[in-house]
Amino acid sequence: MRRALIGTLSLALLTATCTGDRQPEGDSTAVTPGYGGTVVVAYLAEASSMNTFVSIDEFSQELQSYALFTTLLKYDEELNPIPYLAQRWDTAAAGDGLVLTFYLQDDVTWHDGTPTTAYDVKFTFDRIKDPGTAYPRAARFAAYDSAVVRDSFTVALFLKRHSGFLESWISVPPMPAHILGNVPAADLRLHPFGTANPVGNGPFRFVEHRPGEHWVFEANPGFPESLGGRPFLDRLVYRVITEPTTSLASLLNGEIDVYISVEPSQVTQIEESSDTRLITYPTRSYTFINWNSRRPLFRDAVVRRALTLAIDRQRILESVKNGLGTLALGSVPPFHWAFHQTLQPLPYDPDSAQALLAAAGWIDSDGDGIREREGVRASFELRTNPNTTREDILTLVQGDLAEVGVEVRPRVQEAQSLAMDITSAERRFDAFVLGWVTEFRLDDRSLFACSQIDGPYQWASYCNPRVDEILAQVTSLDDRSVTLPLWREYQEIIQQDQPYTFLYYDVRANGTRERVLNVRMDMRGSLTNVKDWYIESNETGIAPGGKE
Repeated sequence: MRRALIGTLSLALLTATCTGDRQPEGDSTAVTPGYGGTVVVAYLAEASSMNTFVSIDEFSQELQSYALFTTLLKYDEELNPIPYLAQRWDTAAAGDGLVLTFYLQDDVTWHDGTPTTAYDVKFTFDRIKDPGTAYPRAARFAAYDSAVVRDSFTVALFLKRHSGFLESWISVPPMPAHILGNVPAADLRLHPFGTANPVGNGPFRFVEHRPGEHWVFEANPGFPESLGGRPFLDRLVYRVITEPTTSLASLLNGEIDVYISVEPSQVTQIEESSDTRLITYPTRSYTFINWNSRRPLFRDAVVRRALTLAIDRQRILESVKNGLGTLALGSVPPFHWAFHQTLQPLPYDPDSAQALLAAAGWIDSDGDGIREREGVRASFELRTNPNTTREDILTLVQGDLAEVGVEVRPRVQEAQSLAMDITSAERRFDAFVLGWVTEFRLDDRSLFACSQIDGPYQWASYCNPRVDEILAQVTSLDDRSVTLPLWREYQEIIQQDQPYTFLYYDVRANGTRERVLNVRMDMRGSLTNVKDWYIESNETGIAPGGKE
């Protein structure tokens, strides 16, 4: 079947119950869809929580932003901010800063019937800014100072002028103050709201969560017409299937309708089936090897650069991803306006790698095939979570580095256990392979700033004062003509210092059934228009445009 870069998908479903006459958003050619049915989406990892104060994983955020809650703003297809819960906004100068005022829809209610108001927005902002919450992406709001409720549907935020200030509100849905308002900030992380009884205000409402198995959501019949009305689907099920072969079989036999992140080796089977199709699209993620520079082997940038030169990243891309990606040169992704167009990824050059290692004092003095320096062997444990692609990467890296006298000991570690080790203050690891999803408003301070060296995501323990200076400027200035040269210098320094070996920018392949229509997937996410998915009418026996 067809493979499209960014486009419309057809998926599978269960049973439809009735029809309506609302046209799906963004598809003027679609037939009038029917209401009803269930779509099952499967992914290899659990969606950890519906509490935006604590969740960091990709699919928790997608379910929050597109299904359970309404964000103040959202992106259109050109990545421009547009109204959603906030019907409009304006800005005004205030000294050397700004006042950003949001005017909310007045017809959005929480799923328990309580109105969604400006007090929910202020509550959410205050908790994000409270250090006791330990909000994982606090850098999004570093330039925001305070919030004031003007009236029940108007909230003003005071902030320092900085680039992309609206984008903080595109992926952070307000939380219900009437439910969580009396919960101490430090207790939000373990509060049952996140995993047992979340109350949203979006197009779908929570039904059930079985940890490690599934989340179930149902259509919210009261979702305002001003925001698109109730979803066409009756139910949305998010299933956790950790084994790729099980996901493939479930897609092909119709047990699931959407298989997120297809293994490259499975692409052909999905394309050749008459009941399924494949869509591929660039994502916001990159895959990388993190070097813990607290370890003697990785302390020197020369050594880290040598390790990158010794790894055949093009072979990794072709072998484990079937070419679904592009070689990465740094943390600024190709879709970002500041991407360094003329900078090239470091080459595969094992001879230069060996010369650099020797120059840094790492010599195989005893002839055992492994270099050492001052009694420390060039040997380390390389970890990842259970994931076929990443496990294959470990094997390929092990072989490449053995050729230059560096011993790699691969280890596959359960995801939650690995997360605890790499975010611990002790940094209990040598190196690991993982992926990182970038924000649209790029802010790498949590990854590479000296001030964040003990933070949960400064895994490399990397510190370069010039990088700190640049990151402070590019996140505070909003004149692109001024910041573009700084962004380019930053990318050049990161390439020189190699706190990570950047492997590839990811292109995602999703498998779908052919019987659900108007599904759009792009770098905004796999669920970006889930409220407009609908079931093909000839599969349900209900004519397009028919009445209930």
